[in-house]
Amino acid sequence: MKQYAQVLAVPGVWRTVVLGWLVKLPMIAIPVVLALQVSVGLGRGLGSAGLVTGAWMLGAMTGSPFLGRAIDRRGLRPVLLVSAVAQGAFWGVAALLPHPVLVGAALLSGLLLVPGSTVVRLVVSAQVPEEHRAAGFALDSMTSQLSYLVGPGVGAVLATQLSPALATRLLGCLLVLSMTALAFQVPRSVAGRGTESGGASGGRSAGLLPVLACTFAAGTVSSGFEISLLGVLRAEGQVAWVGLLIAVCGAYAVVGGFLFGTLTLPVPPWAPVLLLGLVTGPLVLVSDWRVLLVAVLPAAMLSAASFAATATAVSRASSQETRGRTMGLYGSALAGGNALGAPLAGLGSDWAGHPSAGFLIIGTAAAAVALACRFSRPRPLEVRSLAAQEG
Repeated sequence: MKQYAQVLAVPGVWRTVVLGWLVKLPMIAIPVVLALQVSVGLGRGLGSAGLVTGAWMLGAMTGSPFLGRAIDRRGLRPVLLVSAVAQGAFWGVAALLPHPVLVGAALLSGLLLVPGSTVVRLVVSAQVPEEHRAAGFALDSMTSQLSYLVGPGVGAVLATQLSPALATRLLGCLLVLSMTALAFQVPRSVAGRGTESGGASGGRSAGLLPVLACTFAAGTVSSGFEISLLGVLRAEGQVAWVGLLIAVCGAYAVVGGFLFGTLTLPVPPWAPVLLLGLVTGPLVLVSDWRVLLVAVLPAAMLSAASFAATATAVSRASSQETRGRTMGLYGSALAGGNALGAPLAGLGSDWAGHPSAGFLIIGTAAAAVALACRFSRPRPLEVRSLAAQEG
């Protein structure tokens, strides 16, 4: 516990972690509520619901680097406040919009969304000494897993027991209030104007591209994992147990993230991603969901460790004046992997005619990317501050 105690003792970190979790919670629940709002509230099909949630996620993936650039230039607090206003405007009227307008509005909302994890990572990078950052990023990974455990269930209960329209407003209120509170309590080192006035020159980050590739691979496994679990359960006629399996995976991931944070030696980002791929692929041989309850343990634990390791590596590859944009690129890589994983696993299972073939496909892909990053020669990626560009 010493590692975590030292991280939480840093001024502003524990409040950022808690408020960051409150931002993550509605963000994880919102896709479920949006889908119910379209399918139940508007009476449209699942394809239309997927289009809305997909537009929201696409906006978040696309906007992340640009918001990071704005954070480098203006500071975290004003960008968070603008984001909170944009989210309040969208979620206040989302339940009233017709489907075509809702798709466009969801895209704009995603473009202006600053995720809770991004804020936590920026604060950890700026405030926590480098030797303790792995524990800080492990905390972020663990709270994200807790959000996945709680968020979708909360969203589904609100939408079904109250109404999808009321659920969107309630979650929107929670998102706006937690973002606003987070904006006013972030440490001064990241809250105000960035390095624009300092004349910092930015730089070339030699190890960033392999780290982003590993992040993309870990995200692919994370989202493809659930589809593969569902495939096994559907083949057995036991779909009712999918919630239990996902909850068990989340609990394993929390334990894995906790253990990773206790390590004192640096871990290269490709190592946990390679192990993640190697232990995910053999799950194709498991056809009994009760065996899966135990068999998923190594993969679930390594999932949280992979995200913590890649976030730690990104923080080392960024400089003070380019921290926002670098973390924005990290967020885009993670979102891109999440967007690819589910369809890759689902289509792969359909093509192979085997319900758990998705495990083999996403595991092989992740292991291949990690190996390529291990043996690749790092190429510098230009990540310059706005001050340097304008100078």
